[in-house]
Amino acid sequence: MTTLARSNTMAQKTTRIGLIGYGQIGATVHQMIDADPDNGMEVVFIHDLEASRLADLPADLALADLADFAAKEPDLIVEMAHPDVTRQWGTTILEKTNYMFISVTALADAGMEEKLKEVTHKYGTRVFIPHGGVVGMDALLENREVWEEVQVIMKKPPKNVDCERAGIDPDSITGEKVLYDGPTRGICPIFPRNVNTHASIAYAGIGFDRTHSLLVVNPEWDKASVAIHATGPGIELKVERVEGITGVTGASTPASIYNTVQMIGSTGPGIHLR
Repeated sequence: MTTLARSNTMAQKTTRIGLIGYGQIGATVHQMIDADPDNGMEVVFIHDLEASRLADLPADLALADLADFAAKEPDLIVEMAHPDVTRQWGTTILEKTNYMFISVTALADAGMEEKLKEVTHKYGTRVFIPHGGVVGMDALLENREVWEEVQVIMKKPPKNVDCERAGIDPDSITGEKVLYDGPTRGICPIFPRNVNTHASIAYAGIGFDRTHSLLVVNPEWDKASVAIHATGPGIELKVERVEGITGVTGASTPASIYNTVQMIGSTGPGIHLR
């Protein structure tokens, strides 16, 4: 009689990752993926509109023309650049593979949201939205039918806010100033690089029109904060995150994005918190 020994390990599939955007966040996420050889993920291409950012990458990793992404056979493409990437490429990407975008302000365009949904149903692909370091995201999502009001209060130094589309000179601000106070859908096109946290909170909770956004700046501040206040019948959520900031990016953002990529794409062994 022949006895077949059962293998103690399961076949591990490597998740092929494509990265769009190689600034502070993109470069850090790339390093984090490569730093763990057991995570079951492999970066197969990196694209950035600024070709100089890719100069030190191996030639087979730098993708000059995003139209060639399908040749790399990615399982997941991660956008870390600008909402315009989703507007221009989101549906094309989803015809071939799964897509995660951190520039969640793109979803403030209701027409864009519907197009993304339609193409995922047609091609069987998936869209992923990272929590982006939002503390309390699970509570917002799990109770989205209960919340009556959700308010997001963001405070930053003006030098760390991209005010170009708002037509404001950050250097002209000498004291505390409210840059926006209104529905979240309205703040997204004005400050598209700064308020992805607002967009994520709105999408997880009660939507872009019912969520209220407040953006306040003060040149005397040296940190950034995001506070969430949500209320409903018999329930209240109050949470705030305060952190250092470089450019328009909070200190926790790269690690948060990597952890979301890992939750989606990691096929490595071990215990995984989802």
